[in-house]
Amino acid sequence: MRKVADVLAWLQVKRILLILTMFVSYTLPTFSQDTTFKYYNKGWQECNKDTAYYYSKIFEENGLWAKKELRIKDNLLLKEGTYLDRECKKGQGILKSYWENGTLKKSVVFELGKKQTATSFYESGKKKGEILYTGTGSEQHGWDENGVEVPDYIVEKEAMFPGGMNGWKSYLEKKLDPMVAARANAPIGIYTVKVQFIVDKDGSISNVQAIEVPEACKPCGKEAVRIIKNGPKWEAAIEDNKKVLYQALQYLSWQVSAG
Repeated sequence: MRKVADVLAWLQVKRILLILTMFVSYTLPTFSQDTTFKYYNKGWQECNKDTAYYYSKIFEENGLWAKKELRIKDNLLLKEGTYLDRECKKGQGILKSYWENGTLKKSVVFELGKKQTATSFYESGKKKGEILYTGTGSEQHGWDENGVEVPDYIVEKEAMFPGGMNGWKSYLEKKLDPMVAARANAPIGIYTVKVQFIVDKDGSISNVQAIEVPEACKPCGKEAVRIIKNGPKWEAAIEDNKKVLYQALQYLSWQVSAG
């Protein structure tokens, strides 16, 4: 009888283990094995893992690329969303960011890489601002914590060169060296440099880096960095009616023509 009891007990344990195994298998996150991790410093510039303050993970999920951004010290989720591309440049669906207490801070709806709406919230959960993107611009509204609408509220505004596009063109005409690519003996073609930099709350520029430089025109990268560094202060970015730090990208191009 004892042997029978031992067998029955063993079968019962096996059954429990099987149930637990099934439960664990159903509760595991559905990350793709092909998950990419990236690490950033406090200024959200990419860095080594050993010196990182934040990190992100990108993985395939339901036919889209999902991205989560977290703080390393406590694994606090700061932002999450889905994208059409693995580089996470073309949003598709809802991009959410959170306050430290876990409540929703901002929600942006994307359709095929274009913003449709954005809504921001106070830490209490009350609505702070709302923006509707139209074909010609945007409609923006904001409220105080009592729900009273604030006149001329700006939900978001990108940092901008003073004078906008016309001011930028005028500055390049005066300051840019147009012969850099030709002097570098670059073949006929167009050479574009991608420059990344920070626009501070007072409009000052820092951390200027040429992050994409054509192989045939390395001097173009140096000239692009010089143009940004030596330029005037920018108009600061605005988020929820306050000036904020802004990571900007600017493209500069040179053309080499025949003759």
